[in-house]
Amino acid sequence: MNEFKKENSIYLEELALKAQGGDKKNLEDLIIYFKPYIKKQALCTYVKGYDIEDLIQIGYISLIKAINMYKPLNKNFEYYALASIKRNFYYLIRKESRHNAEYSMDFETGEGLTLQDGIEDDFNLEEEHLKKETYKQLKKVIKLLNEEEQSMIKWVYFDRRSLKSYAESMGITYSQSRYKIKQVIKKLRESFE
Repeated sequence: MNEFKKENSIYLEELALKAQGGDKKNLEDLIIYFKPYIKKQALCTYVKGYDIEDLIQIGYISLIKAINMYKPLNKNFEYYALASIKRNFYYLIRKESRHNAEYSMDFETGEGLTLQDGIEDDFNLEEEHLKKETYKQLKKVIKLLNEEEQSMIKWVYFDRRSLKSYAESMGITYSQSRYKIKQVIKKLRESFE
């Protein structure tokens, strides 16, 4: 286990133990920390009669139960909490499937996700946090670009349209558009450094 993960694991365990003792601030910190994972699991879960907000609340309740039931002997609160949240979603599906026949692992739950996507999960909370921070920084840097550069980035990377179609719409050659996009990307890279 690398040093960062070890320190993070110790930190999360301390928060959990203090939250067990009734410390509301530590409980809030844990909820904020696990929020992305809970949302992801909620999006990957479909149960007839439950909307996404209901499922997110169930995820939070699962986390609180995990905090209350955690024993320091386990020595890895993060793993314990992630497994508890996921297990409670499965339990809900199993429980509700007795009453409804609308359950399938290939059922699309939104944003192109299926229940199967939620099961085959190598979710890494730290990696997810780094991605969010990088995305925030990228948004700030894109705002520093001029209007034409922003338009090009939006066209190609956000709207997922081809560079060729961008060149045609702007009345420039494909070679010119390739040169421009390379310059914009270079500018973005330099802004990250």
